[in-house]
Amino acid sequence: MMPAMQLCRLASGVLRRRSLQGCSMPIRPTLAARWQAFHLAPTRGFNAAAADDLELLKRRKRLTWRAKSRGWLELDVLMGTFVEKHVAEFDEQKLDLLEEVLELENPDLFKWFTKQVPVPEELLQENEVMQLMMEYVKSDHTSEFSVK
Repeated sequence: MMPAMQLCRLASGVLRRRSLQGCSMPIRPTLAARWQAFHLAPTRGFNAAAADDLELLKRRKRLTWRAKSRGWLELDVLMGTFVEKHVAEFDEQKLDLLEEVLELENPDLFKWFTKQVPVPEELLQENEVMQLMMEYVKSDHTSEFSVK
């Protein structure tokens, strides 16, 4: 018959299996126990500013990915390089404006960038990021995206 076993936590936090006779041997924590210890433990040295910075970084990366993955190669290259170049200097407000630009339809953006159709004035007046993007297209990529 096996001796009755009991679990106890030592001061170091290591789980030990101890028989009633007093012999102890270490127990390897399960994956679930390790996950709980890591995620449910109080954070050390982690403050709200760091959490905000992390969220801002995640948002910038997500928007960069969206700009590079539109589905049209020309727009992927143009918008992806623009966002990579400027996203680090954008604050929350400009990231909101960038998100509005990324919500626009591909055919409309392509026609505006290639000057087939003029960009609506209200869009240029209300969205500073769209202005920056149009300046970027004119200055850096005019020859690559002109329609002949």
